[in-house]
Amino acid sequence: MFRSTSSPQGPPRPRWGLVLFGRLLRGTALAGIAFAVSLSSGAGAALAYWPASGTGSATAAVATLIPPTGVSALVMASNVSVSWTASAGAVAPTGYYVTRITGSTSAFACGSSPAAPLTTTACTDASVPVGAHSYVVTAVHRSWSAASPASNSVTIASLFELAFLSQPPATVTAGSTVAGLRVQLQTPGAGLLQPAPLRTPGVQVRLGLGSHPAGGALTGELTATTDAFGVATFGGLIIEKAGIGYTLAASSAGYSGAVSTNFSVTAGPATQLVVASPASLTGVASSTASVGPILVERRDAWGNPAVGEKATVMLSEVTGSLSVPGFFAVTAGGENIVSVAIQAGSTSTAFYYRNTKTGWTTLKPSIPGFAVPDGISVEVRAGAPNKLKLTIANLPVLKNEPFSATVSIADAFDNQTQSTALVSLTSTGVQKCRINGAPVTLAAGNGLVSFDNLSHNGKQTGCEFTAASDGLPPVHLIFDVV
Repeated sequence: MFRSTSSPQGPPRPRWGLVLFGRLLRGTALAGIAFAVSLSSGAGAALAYWPASGTGSATAAVATLIPPTGVSALVMASNVSVSWTASAGAVAPTGYYVTRITGSTSAFACGSSPAAPLTTTACTDASVPVGAHSYVVTAVHRSWSAASPASNSVTIASLFELAFLSQPPATVTAGSTVAGLRVQLQTPGAGLLQPAPLRTPGVQVRLGLGSHPAGGALTGELTATTDAFGVATFGGLIIEKAGIGYTLAASSAGYSGAVSTNFSVTAGPATQLVVASPASLTGVASSTASVGPILVERRDAWGNPAVGEKATVMLSEVTGSLSVPGFFAVTAGGENIVSVAIQAGSTSTAFYYRNTKTGWTTLKPSIPGFAVPDGISVEVRAGAPNKLKLTIANLPVLKNEPFSATVSIADAFDNQTQSTALVSLTSTGVQKCRINGAPVTLAAGNGLVSFDNLSHNGKQTGCEFTAASDGLPPVHLIFDVV
């Protein structure tokens, strides 16, 4: 039970309130001390929050970084001055970087890069390598970039160059040696100043073909070293392919190259006869020359068509599978010849060939004293179907014995054709000569048909077969049965 310690005259509740207030003060002081201790000891502070809600609005601007325009390049000795027009638009770039384009490669120029942009609209690309270059300028804004179109192309030339002191002859014979060509090292002229010799020994200079219209190749001593006067001398140069409009090109590392004057390469003396037509021809059996024209050409030792004095080409053949030799003519259907001429100042001639038989042959044209060409292979094929040929293998025919008759479809010269036409065989002799197994109609294979298992049961003379095929005259054969 609660016991009051206050004065008996005072009411009890106020004293109880003082007690509670005192306790509260003590608690607050202890809490303050505890908070201070917690701060001094590094303990984490307690956090509290109150939720809140509401509405609002905002705006954002969208823009594009425009690339620079009007990029131009100007050569100044071995340097290039690059300028451009600043990017337009709402977004202003923080800078630009410049890229030099050389062929398929690129490099940062003017000391700029994406990490180190320029703030100007012009710069100088110093000590630019020899060659042709163009430039691209890229605008940068934070993580954005916008590249310009490429500038005009500029060329940095070497401070030194090559020059031909002596030129090749206007005309060179194929396979002959050209010697004494000299190439000089020099400084280029500028303004009123003329090029000056550069007396630098020990520099390697190389010669090659500049233009080569006939697809020729340059061989020989293609590299020479400059002497004390800066001159490289070349000897033993050879071009084997005839043509018009050749040039020589001189080159050396660190020097601008030089190109010679134009010259021609002409054929050397004729030494061989070659077949300029296809080496294999096909023709049809004929009584007139129809295979051709067959072109033969005289050439020099390097294969260039060569002119010369009038020359006689002898015509011959190795008949191969042909049963008879053929004939030659100057023109299609012309008179028979045994030779044909290459006229003076000309390189070639032509002829025709004929044979009435089918098979393979090899033609052998030749010029006395010249290398003999490879033969010309000619296949003679049968002409159009013209006639029928009827045969019985074993005559006379024996009674009651089977026998065969063969029909071939031939051209006008009795060569078997490749026809597959229908052929009929009938017995057209006297009544007593009716042949068992006839009439028969069969399709030819490669111009040939065989009628087998024919027979006659008695002896008889004057029996007859008739073979027929559409479009061809019929053929008859009379035989006896014994």
